[in-house]
Amino acid sequence: MKENATLKGLVRPDLANSSAASNLAFNEQVKALIRSGRKVYHFAFGQSPFPIPECMTKAVQEYAHVHDYLPMVGIPELREELVKFHARYDNLSLSSDNFTVGPGSKELIFLVMATFNGDILLPAPTWTTYMAQCRLAGKEPRVLEMKQAKGWKLAPETLEEAARQGGDGWKLLVLTSPGNPTGTCYTDDELDALSSVCRQQRIIVLSDEIYARLTFSRKHASMAMHYPEGTILISGFSKWASAGGWRLGYAHFPPSLRPLLEAVRNAASHTYSCAPAPMQYGVAKALRENGNELDKYMTNCAKILQAAGDYCHRELASVGVDGCRSQAGYYFVPDFEVVREGLRARGLTTGDHMTQAMLEEADVALMSTHPFLRPAEELTTRFCFVCFDGCSALRALDDLPSPSHHLSDDFLHKHCLPIVQGIQNLKEWVLKYRQE
Repeated sequence: MKENATLKGLVRPDLANSSAASNLAFNEQVKALIRSGRKVYHFAFGQSPFPIPECMTKAVQEYAHVHDYLPMVGIPELREELVKFHARYDNLSLSSDNFTVGPGSKELIFLVMATFNGDILLPAPTWTTYMAQCRLAGKEPRVLEMKQAKGWKLAPETLEEAARQGGDGWKLLVLTSPGNPTGTCYTDDELDALSSVCRQQRIIVLSDEIYARLTFSRKHASMAMHYPEGTILISGFSKWASAGGWRLGYAHFPPSLRPLLEAVRNAASHTYSCAPAPMQYGVAKALRENGNELDKYMTNCAKILQAAGDYCHRELASVGVDGCRSQAGYYFVPDFEVVREGLRARGLTTGDHMTQAMLEEADVALMSTHPFLRPAEELTTRFCFVCFDGCSALRALDDLPSPSHHLSDDFLHKHCLPIVQGIQNLKEWVLKYRQE
């Protein structure tokens, strides 16, 4: 039996050319280079550099023996703590009955997309996985362009025009604030303006706020405050708590979207059954008993990330690389338009061509924004400023006699050296192509 004949038609036609998440695949490629002995400055992957808070680790260890299947919606203790958590940080009045806890926010986002009946709207640039999830769910989303000149934020008029083109049916807007890959945050006024359009145009908002606790101002404007009746709030513990491998996320639905909540819960019961037991009990205990310790942890992580992000933005700007400065999280989007002519002289015309040259010539790993739904010829990248030893940086911050609001470049040179060295390599590379 011929293999090709046997396997023909095995995969859904619309998924025949699908691929793994580009950020995960590239991360494995870069890690393989590093294991081989090559020095690479890895600015291409958004994983927390910090250790999980000790109080969470100890609490999860305490419940490591729990092996029972848990309620599919999440244990009551955790859902009740999430209500208090968002009341404390976002001034939201949520209901424990309207949460669903899952093995990471990614799974819950997919289940919302899979069960929702209507058009899905994706502002771009946006996280690489949203488009793939839409297609796995059998939907082809509409991409809404955002502009750097407007801070990589969705304009109300862009949203309204897209909604009108889609007819009278339901729409689901996937809004990420703080942004990935942009690092920008919406203001209360901006969310008010978007909410007005959503109310008029039957738009439900899936608000991915997983970086909310890492805003550099320590303030966050939640879409759930401005559009409570139509916002599905998505978050988890992968980013602010550095627990990406624990796979614990959650979604909160407003009462008005109860049918969609029930559909997601039903789908959850047929896919993952429940989120991991030790993580649910351990995180609930840490939230309940260690609030001040966790708050200090968030503050210190955000302070170090702000220093790293500001440094990268400022240093690249010094050689003509434009970009909106990060306001939260791990990322910003620098624009390397300044090297376009130098690249073109070598026959390099796309963002992917450029980042490949950066890796080969400067030992700097970056991803172009093409996987983040930007045009292939655009010379922007997602820049992740997290390639440093977070344990060392946190310890050093604790040892400072009276830490100021802003950390100095000297702190980065001592405790985040790979960022400094990688940026200097990249600056030299930029200057080389500017001169050609």
